[in-house]
Amino acid sequence: MFVKYVLIFMVFFCICMTWVVVKGPTIWDRLLAFNLLSSKVIVIIVIISFLAQKSFMLDVAIVYSLLGFTGTILFARFIQQKNDKDKL
Repeated sequence: MFVKYVLIFMVFFCICMTWVVVKGPTIWDRLLAFNLLSSKVIVIIVIISFLAQKSFMLDVAIVYSLLGFTGTILFARFIQQKNDKDKL
């Protein structure tokens, strides 16, 4: 029962993070919100895996975490290179 409430709160937090990704004040805030959103999605996948007792979904969570981390790093490097070129 408690796990279902945690899942509901995580979905609510994902909706809030999606709003920040779309309307964030700066690009860095949007990037941070994207990183938090991917972390929340990983937790949701793990909770669903626990509730459904499907262990293969943990592999999906691991792959999603690697993709989320790689995406965050690539976006950060892209933004940093763009800022460096604007300064020249």
